[in-house]
Amino acid sequence: MRTQRTNQPANQPANQKSETSVHALSPSKGIPNQTRMPKTRNKRGFVRRRAGTFSILVSDLIRHSRKGVSLSNAGFWFLVLLTACADNPQSQQQLSAGKQALQAQQYDPAIRDADAVIAAGDSPDLAEAYYLRGYAIENRPKPGTADAIRDLSLARESYTNGLSHDPAPAVAGRLHAQLGNVAFYQDDYSTALREFNAAYTLVDDPQNKPLILYHMGVCEQRLGRFDDADRTFQRVEQQYPGSEYVPYARSREGIRGFYVQVGVYSKQSDIQKAASAVASAGSAPLKTNDKGLTVIRTSDVPSYDQAQDLKERLASRYPDARVMP
Repeated sequence: MRTQRTNQPANQPANQKSETSVHALSPSKGIPNQTRMPKTRNKRGFVRRRAGTFSILVSDLIRHSRKGVSLSNAGFWFLVLLTACADNPQSQQQLSAGKQALQAQQYDPAIRDADAVIAAGDSPDLAEAYYLRGYAIENRPKPGTADAIRDLSLARESYTNGLSHDPAPAVAGRLHAQLGNVAFYQDDYSTALREFNAAYTLVDDPQNKPLILYHMGVCEQRLGRFDDADRTFQRVEQQYPGSEYVPYARSREGIRGFYVQVGVYSKQSDIQKAASAVASAGSAPLKTNDKGLTVIRTSDVPSYDQAQDLKERLASRYPDARVMP
């Protein structure tokens, strides 16, 4: 499982221009803070209020029925539905505070605010709260590998819970995108591809679409669906010709295998040690030159899983070895 998250595109050489990961979909974008609706009266005298429970509406209905004001069954249930869907002002305040904390990179306060909304349990803001919680967990600093693995699992659980609470389309798009992002970094490419597909048509920021599409292509490639991946990368180029992800998509077209890059060395002794380690892992070592340095890598293998196996065999001596591309 990969635990290090980076703004660099998946396994591009370090000297290439970097790109952002899908987690650039920020809760501060596209989730406007909602303001309280002032009390107004309609022609029947009913007070229209934003509320988080049924109690206000029921008491109003009882009071007005005693005054002789009648409602049809349809009108009654329509008002019940409106009240059930209305926003809880306290939850909205906590959600807004959480977004502000997240924007300031204050991850623990953001998580606490999200948890407070979730604990209330009766708010239509639950899906957004789960999104906020997952996003803060996903992006907070990781002291070590175990913490990174734990936070990916916690974030995944939070995004999954958010999707189970009937989110609005824009929120659903972000939940699917982030769930795909987490699954991607857990090497769960089947789930990542499914979630990116769902997110692609729902995300409310069109600038995120080429990035999501690019990651869909990478998932297809790592699942061995090379022809599908080529078509997806071509879609990035054709549909978003001005996108910064076009060069990355173009560089991945035609790939039909993977390898493990062990490292880049200048000393002959280090080159020989790395080459010997590759041979011991069961692969013929290959050497390439890059600006006066020697890159040591394994031979190509036809599947990403096989490359991951090679990487694991090398991990004890070369923990920074990585699967390419």
